[in-house]
Amino acid sequence: MKLVFLHSSDTHGYLLPTDYQTTGDYDAPYGLSRVASAIKAEKAKWGADKVIVTDAGDCLQGSPLAAYTHGSRQLDNLARFTAAYNAVGYDVRCLGNHDFNFGQDYMAYYVDNNKAPFVNCNILDAATQVPTLGRDYVILERSGVKVGVLGITTQYIPHWEAADRIAGLDFKSAYEQIARFAKLIKPQVDVLAVLYHGGFESDIATGEATEPHNGENEGYRILTEIPEVDVMLTGHQHRRLNVISPDGKPCVQPGYRGEAIAEVVLDLEKTAAGWRIADASSELIDTKDFESDPEIEEIVKPLDQATQKWLDQPIAHLDQPAPIEDANKGRIEGAPFINLLQQMQLYFTHADLSATAVMNDVAKGFGKTVTMRDILLNYPYANQLVSVKLTGKQLRHIVEHTASFLEKDADGKIHFIDRYLKPKPELYHFDVFYPLEYEADLSKPVGQRLTKLKLKGKDIDDDAVYHLAVNNYRANGGGFYPEYSLDKIEFSLDKDYVQMFSEYLTQGDVQVDSRKYYRFY
Repeated sequence: MKLVFLHSSDTHGYLLPTDYQTTGDYDAPYGLSRVASAIKAEKAKWGADKVIVTDAGDCLQGSPLAAYTHGSRQLDNLARFTAAYNAVGYDVRCLGNHDFNFGQDYMAYYVDNNKAPFVNCNILDAATQVPTLGRDYVILERSGVKVGVLGITTQYIPHWEAADRIAGLDFKSAYEQIARFAKLIKPQVDVLAVLYHGGFESDIATGEATEPHNGENEGYRILTEIPEVDVMLTGHQHRRLNVISPDGKPCVQPGYRGEAIAEVVLDLEKTAAGWRIADASSELIDTKDFESDPEIEEIVKPLDQATQKWLDQPIAHLDQPAPIEDANKGRIEGAPFINLLQQMQLYFTHADLSATAVMNDVAKGFGKTVTMRDILLNYPYANQLVSVKLTGKQLRHIVEHTASFLEKDADGKIHFIDRYLKPKPELYHFDVFYPLEYEADLSKPVGQRLTKLKLKGKDIDDDAVYHLAVNNYRANGGGFYPEYSLDKIEFSLDKDYVQMFSEYLTQGDVQVDSRKYYRFY
């Protein structure tokens, strides 16, 4: 008997095979419509009575189409967006952290109108301590085999989300909840799968830590310390992961934007006590090899057309362009677009200085005419802007942390260390600062690299207080930075970056700053 899991995750609202950089390009090697075709083909190959189709969240936010769906504030658009996911034919799903970006009412409509049940045993109603936005688990049956699916989402969401978006919710440790429920559910089923919007904090083969063990990702601990778990269906890290653990358990993660689906095949043997797993295999199936599903195309077409029209709206006209020629070059050397983003953050907060990352590797900055498409391609995240109160010493520690991202090779070329490139690129964690003047000698030990740290010509005073403009993701602890904490946040703006860019670029006094403020050597 074969039991097959077909698994997607982190499609981020890319319903069609396009990145929306241009109007007519629909040949991108990803998208939910390709995911649907791949799943339908594999389901037909194995037979529906042997297949369970799962998704691990992060669907509501990320693409320009998702931004338009939310920004239009029309329930019909969200209904159409939801219908596209229904057309895939999922059997069970869980929520991702970015599904909270637009608030609980928006997310609840999406959950309530999905055909597949959502499973969630670690996000609880704070008052009743029962699961909200879903159920603890489901038990499915395929050809006489009982399969339990436990759903969990990274507990780290309160570190990223504004308080009003998660009000009344209690986020529990994924590990602790799975440890509890696995003992209850495993005696009732033949196979127990964990559907987890979270990833692995350590290398599955060696156990070596791959990131700080702060609770954001607890997959390795679940895998190695909870023997009842048979299969790990994961997401969140945007990794292409296809591993059989040393004790024979499949662990998969299918990348980003629907570039792949993960397929897990269990060979089951009938015994007197029930079914047992005799063998397991897994693979990642690239969706680029499948045509876009016409059913989803038909559902999404009106929404896509409205999105394209919305994206082409001219928002503002600048006296001079604010480009970023190459994302990594801009990160290391600076770029006018980065300065413009910092200037905007200072405009709204009146802070002393600003910090930001380059948020998209395909960012090109702005030409003289700025459209909505330009804004969303350069800043695709639904963050909020906050002001943080820091001492000069704390600020120094934060800037030193950014210098730890870089190293210089034998030829003198500066590049990012592997830690931020593998197992997945994380350069959106690399912040630069403005109008802070700073220099870092990369030959010096980490934490002791700064050789210059000045603001408006004066050395940063360790004991003085400074006000820093930065997005809420970073201020709440995102990116493993030192010094940031909730108690240091002075205020947050009730605007997203699309709103802020629209206001700032049209207020009539925008001067693009092309100067360079920092240097790594």
